[in-house]
Amino acid sequence: MTTSGTAVRDGVLRIRTNSFAIFQCGIAAALAWIIAENLLGHPRPFFAPVAAVVCLGLSNTQRLRRMVELALGVTIGVGIAELLVAQIGNGWWQITLVVLISMSIAQLLGGGALMTTQSAVQSIFLAALPQTPGGGLYRWEDALIGGTTALLIVAFLPADPGRFVRKEAQDLIRELAAISAESAAVLRSGDAAQADAVLDRARRTQDDIQSWTDALRGGEEISRISPLRRRHQPELLRYRRGLTGLDRATRNLRVAVRRIAAALDTGAEMPMALADIFDHLAEILHLLEGEVGTAQERLVSTTALAALAARLDPGQLGAQSLSANVVVGQIRSVVVDLLGATGMDEHQARTLLPG
Repeated sequence: MTTSGTAVRDGVLRIRTNSFAIFQCGIAAALAWIIAENLLGHPRPFFAPVAAVVCLGLSNTQRLRRMVELALGVTIGVGIAELLVAQIGNGWWQITLVVLISMSIAQLLGGGALMTTQSAVQSIFLAALPQTPGGGLYRWEDALIGGTTALLIVAFLPADPGRFVRKEAQDLIRELAAISAESAAVLRSGDAAQADAVLDRARRTQDDIQSWTDALRGGEEISRISPLRRRHQPELLRYRRGLTGLDRATRNLRVAVRRIAAALDTGAEMPMALADIFDHLAEILHLLEGEVGTAQERLVSTTALAALAARLDPGQLGAQSLSANVVVGQIRSVVVDLLGATGMDEHQARTLLPG
């Protein structure tokens, strides 16, 4: 496919992924305008829909924080401009002064990027434009209307928190399965360059972990705000437990792959039985991919992991070198971590390993 065709395909995929968030922003923008214009009588209240869209955004994470930062930033910017502009007038140096003071106060109060930026933007509006009766108060009220509207949309027109968390979890597990399968191929071929490529891929899994973490935080926030999504809290709790186990398993798998790459770089041979172990691990990860987020008693992958644990005897696998023993040790840790992700107690999981 051509580069332009790939770009179009990726763009369509992004639209599909974010379609519900885009729909929420559109509804929130219209509702914020209607409330500010018809209920409060604000003339052309453009900042109300702006505030609603800023608070919602395309990300499901930190919406409450965005609303608070937006409201505080507007309050600071409007307050500073109202106090100073009436005394010093409008102009370029007045804009400089109110921006410096507003942003400094926002930082003094521990504000993030949104709060600091909004304090500057609002002070610029009031310092640059002719003063109108109620201008500063209207802008502050519009910020509250926009933020409140955003929360109402999250509460009563919520996304499915389990759906997007599940997708991120499956993406990570699928990537770990691919890394395990490629590690098996590397062990059979003894190709050091290929081992380095697998290691690079394993290192990039930190981005997948962060994506799962962000999605889970967003889902948990939705389940707290929306009465319609409270029922998802047990499911999200299982995802939280699974994330902890998969995060640890990912790190241990990364160490195992690094040891394989280091051994092959020095020309050391690794026991071929380890390739079968990695293939077995890849198969189990594909099982777990389909079961992630489900209740423990329904997990086939738990039984499969227990069977793999029983095979992880360094002596029976022919692990005689330091590198081979390190790899076996890391895979043992991976299996324990994955069992923990499925809900098994860590001590119980360790008892399944050969002595």
